[in-house]
Amino acid sequence: MAKILFIEDEVEIRVLVSEFLLFMGYEIVEAIDGVDGLEKVHKELPELILCDLMMPKLDGYGFLEQHQRSVYAHIPVILVTAMMNMDYELISRGLNVKGYIRKPFNFEELKQIIVDNILLA
Repeated sequence: MAKILFIEDEVEIRVLVSEFLLFMGYEIVEAIDGVDGLEKVHKELPELILCDLMMPKLDGYGFLEQHQRSVYAHIPVILVTAMMNMDYELISRGLNVKGYIRKPFNFEELKQIIVDNILLA
């Protein structure tokens, strides 16, 4: 099954989502912020990245900017955030984001966006 990198600073959310994805059969790699996420992309080579926007050290937009300039830019990124409005969406689209899921979300929504993006990768 595919490997997914989940970049999320909130421990409870990271653990809950990671356990759900493990239950679905995915291999999960966790990162606590954008800096950690960039390192894990290079080390783990995931098929898909789920990335929060609001994080310490390097936020989701900083991660996306650096990710898109890397040799790993082909790895699709889905944003997971509560901080979403039209301005954020327009900026994100310029950074080649493949999808969005807004917090709070249900696991069926998460499952569908992951399946759609892994099958298209």
